[in-house]
Order: sequence, then C-alpha cells, then structure tokens
Amino acid sequence: MENEFKITHDLKNIGKYKLPLNPFDNIAISLSGGGYRATSFHLGTITYLSTKQWKGINLLERARILSTVSAGSFVGVKYVTTLKRGGSILDCYKSVHSFMKDCDLATEALSYLSDDSNWEDDKQRSLINSFAAIYHKRFEAETFDMLWNDNEIHLKEICFNATEFNFALPFCFYKTENTNKKHENIGNRKIYIPLEVAKEVRFSDIIAASSCFPFGFEPINFPDDFDYPEAVKLKDASLLPNHAFDGDKIDYPIGIMDGSIYDNQGIDAVVASEKRMRQYQNEQKIFCSNDTKAVDLYIVSDVSAPTMDSYIRSTEHHIPYIGKWNFGSLQIFGFFSAAIGFFCLAFAIYINTKLGTIAFSILGTLGFLIAVVLLVFSKGLTGLTKRFGVSDYELKRILHFDRLKFGTLYNLFINRSISGIKLVSEVFIKQMNSLSLERLFSDPFWKPRIVLNAAKKLMTSEVIKRKKKHHYLNEELLDPGREIISATEKANTKMTTLWFSDIELEGETNMLDTIIACGQFTTCFNLLEYIERTLKHELYAKDYEAYNDVIKFEIDTLHNQLMEDWRKFKLDPYWMVKEWNEKN
Repeated sequence: MENEFKITHDLKNIGKYKLPLNPFDNIAISLSGGGYRATSFHLGTITYLSTKQWKGINLLERARILSTVSAGSFVGVKYVTTLKRGGSILDCYKSVHSFMKDCDLATEALSYLSDDSNWEDDKQRSLINSFAAIYHKRFEAETFDMLWNDNEIHLKEICFNATEFNFALPFCFYKTENTNKKHENIGNRKIYIPLEVAKEVRFSDIIAASSCFPFGFEPINFPDDFDYPEAVKLKDASLLPNHAFDGDKIDYPIGIMDGSIYDNQGIDAVVASEKRMRQYQNEQKIFCSNDTKAVDLYIVSDVSAPTMDSYIRSTEHHIPYIGKWNFGSLQIFGFFSAAIGFFCLAFAIYINTKLGTIAFSILGTLGFLIAVVLLVFSKGLTGLTKRFGVSDYELKRILHFDRLKFGTLYNLFINRSISGIKLVSEVFIKQMNSLSLERLFSDPFWKPRIVLNAAKKLMTSEVIKRKKKHHYLNEELLDPGREIISATEKANTKMTTLWFSDIELEGETNMLDTIIACGQFTTCFNLLEYIERTLKHELYAKDYEAYNDVIKFEIDTLHNQLMEDWRKFKLDPYWMVKEWNEKN
C-alpha cells in the first residue's frame, strides 16, 4: 500500500520535476559536522569523487561550490589551501590523514592550555583557543587572504560555516567569484566584516570557530580571539561595523560557535551560493549551468548519527551518607563540628604531652573549619543566591528547594543535565537537519539533482528499508553484502570526538581507515543509486530520452565504472583506502 501511494504521488508530479540538462557538469558539495567521524568520512568522499570522470574531468574538479561545517571544515580548509598552493588531492589526503593519525590533539591542546607562557598576550585563556593554536602549529598556518591569490581553482563559491551569538545566525567565512562588494565579506545578513579585515583571519581560527561544539568548548570571540601579532586591521576597531544594516547595535566581541548549531549540513550556504552564481557575469558564466539551477548536482555528505538513543529517565540515585540530608542538616552538623573543635582545642591546653597538644590542636582547628563551611552552606540556595540580585518572589520559591534532601536535588540536577545536553546535541541538530533536507527535496528544481551521501546508508536497517521501498534497483545494489554492512556499522560506532584513541588506531582495518573506506564505498553506492533511481527512472523517461547520445554515453560509462568499483568494494571494502595509504 505504501509503495502504491508513493508511485501515485510521484505520477501526479510528472512534468513538475526536471532532470538537469547536463547531469554532472557543475557540482556543489557540502561536508557536515560530526567530529573526526565526519572528517574521515568526507576525506573518503572527496577522494572517491577524484577517481571518477565526467567528460574527461574528474567529479571532484567539477565542484563549483564547497560548504563545510564543524569537522567537515578540516577537510574543506585543507583541500582549498592545498589547491591554492598548487597541490593535489593526494597532498590533501596525506596531510589530513597524518594529522588525524599522528597528532594527539586533545593532549597537545590541554598541554598548551596549562602552559602560562602561551597566554602572555590579551587572548582569552580558553580550551578553544588552545585547539586553534594547535591547528595553526600542526595543520594549517595560512590566512584567509590566500583565497585571493592568483592561482585559480575549480571551486568558485567557498563557505566555512559557524554560528554567532549576537543575532543567532550563521557566521560564514566565504569567498565568491561574484564581484558585488556586499558578498566579499565574512559574517551574515546582519554583520558584514570588511574584506580587508577578513583577509587577516587565520584558517586555524576558522576551523576552531566552525568546530566549536557546545558543552565541549566555550565560544571563540571575534575579533579578540582571532588577533595575533602580525594582524593590523583585526586590531583596528574603526574598521568593524558598529550597527547592522537595519540599525541593530553590534556588540563586540561576537561569540562564535559550531556551525552545526544552525545548519549541520551546510545546506543554506549552498542555496545562497547557487543564487549568487546565477548572477555571475561575463566569463564567469562558464562555471554555471544554463539550467533552472546554476549547479547540476548537489552532493550532501552527511554523517548524522543513524539513530538517536532513546531518552532514559534517571533512576533514583541513592547518595551514600548524605543522601537523606538537606541544608538544615548541615546547620546541625556545623554546630556539632564546632563543638568538637572547641572541645579538642580546650583539651589541647590541658594535655601534658607535646604530641598530644599538637594533635588535638590540629583536630580542633579542622573541626572549626568544617563548621564554618557547613554553616555557610547551611544557608541553602536561598542564602547563596541573595547576593546575585534574585528577587524576593523567586527567593520564596527557592526556599522550597532548601528543604529537599540532597539525594532528591541530585536527581533533579542529573535529569535536567542529561535532557538538556541531549536536546542541544541531538534533538535540535536532527530537527534542523530534517528541516533543511525537507526544504531541498520539496523544491521541484532541487530534488532531481540531489545525492544524499549519508554515512548510515549501508547499515542493516537501511538496507532492509531499501529492499522494501526501492525494489526497482538492481540486485547488486539492493544487497551490498556482509563485508560492506560490517564496515559501515563499525564506522558509525565512532563517537563525535576530535581525536582517535590509541585503541581505535590499532590494526590494518582501524577506525580511521574504516571510516575513510565507508566514505568511499558509500559515495560509490549513492552515485549509482542516483543514476538508477533518478536519471534512469521511469518518472523522468522523457527527460532522459531528450539527452543526446554523448550525454547518454557518458552516463553509461560512469555507471559502468561505478559498478566495477562497487563489485570490488563488495569483495573488499578497504581496497581503495589501501591504495591511497600506499601512496601516502
């Protein structure tokens, strides 16, 4: 019944959706956030795209738009700067792979944070600034103005995404071919940072801003935390706008955090870039499709977790010894401790031995100190919050919490902490992801040119769903085989962290290479699925038949090459990552 409804629904839309006139000519790519799982997966994605050609040019070099978020910015930044230096995708692979494998990022950042000599300037002593310093030292030392050097590259719209806390909007670091001055900035529709200032920003700080995820880091502040000795214009407050275009005051410094807070897949930046591309003039028009959209294919590389663990209500935790106490109990024990302290000090005066005097003096002093601490805290939340300007109305209600047992208060705190973290780190992000994708797929001009390269695509649960819904795919795609499924499920067990543990890096099929391999064979699968499910689908038969023989030949050639790779992946999911590592 579900399939019948889907077919009927699609039949109603015949003529509404149109295939791109030149399916793979101009490509947009976005790389999602998701820690080192995302970085590794995206590295696999772009390396695979570089191996397949369309009309004599590999698919990666046909990319015109690149949008990256959070950990996706590691790959995006390194790929762009490598190209600007005249390097290759292999150079990019070597750099990113070795950084993730060899750099103990967390340890080095914490060591940097603890060293007083690193914080002699005005930069805030924070964990995110420590990470930025390590990125600058170990990963990328160039500044943003590198994007304006004379070395032309295939990417024409580049955006590294973050989120700012002034207006709750994305904060984009971008470069465009559009000569409109308005677009040659960093920021958003409210805050435009002049190009002359933007060019001084370090890529290491851009990566830090883009990957500054909540609860793991504090916000990175612009321009204060972006400053460094060689920067001149970043220090000049007169160059920064004081008000937004609509008059709202801009308060500096601007707190910036992870791009995933607003858009984990970088879709908005791609949509905006595509609109700008339609305005390209003169010789720049050659990079745009003469179609309803300026790009022919949009690859959304996404490592969103395949599932979300169900919320589990915290059990009633029993705190030993003090669980049944409340703030009133502290007062009783405070007086009791003071009495013991008084007794010990009095006894120390009358005891005849020197050792006894010292011992009881220490015990008496300790008793009085404990009494002071207990009596201070016995005032409860009411007393502790009075100095923070809490109103009497609120204080009356806080008083009720003072009467609760510590065990109950602990459970109240734990339940709120767990649910709050889950809400920000999973629920909000999944909701934003869903809304962004829904907007794309509901657009009749975008839908036939989207490849959702999801890391979860070849997990057991997804394979079962696909066999039920898309039975028209050939059997080789419907059944990826045990080896691919196993590698996919292993790759998706990686937590959202900015490091690999020593255990994860052990063995030939370690976690790093497993996720890279997952990016490679998943990209292969999704390109095949796009050709069979969209380009060659019966719903688009008229559009497909309208293609000339050259385009049909190129589609068939690409399909055959992809299928050849897919068969090799089914035998050994790691064959391609092994080849890249041998070159490394």
